Amino acid sequence: METLSVLAFGISVVAALFTGWAALATARQARSARDQTEIQREQVEAAREQTRLQRAIADEAIQPYVWADIQPDMKQGMIVDLVVGNSGPTVATDIRVAFDVPPPVSSEALEDSEPLLRTLSEGLRSLAPGREIRWHLGTGPDLMGKDAPQLIRIKVDADGPHGPLPTVEVPVDISQWRLSKDAPDGSLHLVRKSIQDLTKSFDKAASRLAQRS
Repeated sequence: METLSVLAFGISVVAALFTGWAALATARQARSARDQTEIQREQVEAAREQTRLQRAIADEAIQPYVWADIQPDMKQGMIVDLVVGNSGPTVATDIRVAFDVPPPVSSEALEDSEPLLRTLSEGLRSLAPGREIRWHLGTGPDLMGKDAPQLIRIKVDADGPHGPLPTVEVPVDISQWRLSKDAPDGSLHLVRKSIQDLTKSFDKAASRLAQRS
C-alpha cells in the first residue's frame, strides 16, 4: 500500500507540474497573443497616420499661397506699388487684406486710397495662380519722406479649394529702403534710356553740323 501511495503521490506531483507548465505555457501564449494584437493595433494606427499625412501633404500641395507686399515697381523706376499675389497652383477666393496702420500714399493717390483699402478689407473675389494685382502708392522719395508710420504689418486671409488658408502676416519697413539702389529691370526702361542717350547724341551732332555750315 505504501508503494501505491508513493506512486500515486509521484503521479500527482508530476500531474501538478504538468498542469503548472501547461498553465504557464497558456499564459505565455496569451501574453504573446496580446503583444501581437498590440503590435497589429500600432501598425494599423501607424498606417492611418501615414495616410492622414499623405492626404494632408497632397491637400497642401494644391493650396494657393496668397500674399501682399509693398514693393518698388522694377519697370517704372521710383514708383512704389501695393501688390497682392497668388504664388500657389490653384485659384484663391475671398482674399482679404488688412493693415495695422494705413500704408503711406502720395497726394496723387490719396483720393483712391480709401476705396482701395475698403475693397481689400471686404475681399477680392478671386486670384488666379501666378497672378499679381498692383496699385500705385506714389514715388519712393515721396513716401519715405512722409511722417506716416514706416513699419506696416499686412495680414492676408483667403480661401482655397479645401477651405480657409492659414493667415499670412507680412511686416514691411519702408524706412529700410532709403539706401537701396533704384535699378529698374524692365526692358522698356532700358529702351527708353537708350533712346534718350541716342537723342542727346543726335542733338549734339546736329548742333555741330549747324555751326560748321
